[in-house]
Amino acid sequence: MKKLLSILLASILIFSLGACGNGDNQISDPTPPPDDPEIPEEQLLTMTAEEWPIVDGATAFLPYYTAVASKILGVSEPEASDYVLCSTTDFAYPDLINKKADIIFCLLPSEDQVKYAQEMDVTLVCTPIINEAFVFFVNRSNPVDELSIEQLRDIYAGRITNWKEVGGDDLPIIAYQRSEGSGSQTGLYLHVVPQDEVMIPPLEKRIGTMGEIVDAVAGYDNAEGAIGYSYLYFITNQHYDEQIKVLKINGIEASKDNVASGRYPMISQACAVYRAGDEENAAGLIAAWCAGPQGQKLAEEKGYVPNKTK
Repeated sequence: MKKLLSILLASILIFSLGACGNGDNQISDPTPPPDDPEIPEEQLLTMTAEEWPIVDGATAFLPYYTAVASKILGVSEPEASDYVLCSTTDFAYPDLINKKADIIFCLLPSEDQVKYAQEMDVTLVCTPIINEAFVFFVNRSNPVDELSIEQLRDIYAGRITNWKEVGGDDLPIIAYQRSEGSGSQTGLYLHVVPQDEVMIPPLEKRIGTMGEIVDAVAGYDNAEGAIGYSYLYFITNQHYDEQIKVLKINGIEASKDNVASGRYPMISQACAVYRAGDEENAAGLIAAWCAGPQGQKLAEEKGYVPNKTK
């Protein structure tokens, strides 16, 4: 058992609350743990239902952590869905901090979520698992195919208000935003415009779920003027709509290859996040497994871009 723990824990990357948040601190890529030929691949980590912790997370990563449960518990993926929750990022972080969840699969926490953890005297451990493209999309009828990060910043700061200012038609820009605390809204602050600069949208332009913002841009009455944002995996694998198109950013397409190579300019890291002190408990062991060769292989099999490849 000690040998098993040492192998699994070798791949955990622990951050203080400052590094587990957003801002100038960046997550470095840990060196992947070595393979151990003495441990059969599918037996590196197994748990019973009684040992399984409370697992929660974001919608965009539900297929991955459901597959993780399937592998570790030795059940089918439909059966594994009974062992995971999907409260979304907005609620998963508070539940983790308040010990209503043991491990969550989400993008990095927002500044407010980090602050709340500090207030509750909780240190978060963030283990990078998946690299994901933060993308912007418009209605397919919009002639604009690409924007720069600077143009996006001006749109969401309220300085650019008409599509003709960025090469499009003479139409007002309907810039949708997501709810505070969502992974997508945190992505907007991280990659495009600081929270203190973003324009405050009217209530009808503040969208609650990832699917709803896609639907709004695809089918709103004035959809040709709408713009929204999400994550590449979600809009291509979980909520695809042929009425939207993903914009190139700084001239670079949001593709899996460009994410894997690092060429795409807005890449977010999805992490397995748990409370400090649980490194040797189920939550820590699962995070280590996900960061190791089997978890990374599983991410690729499910259509994600793993944080590191071997």
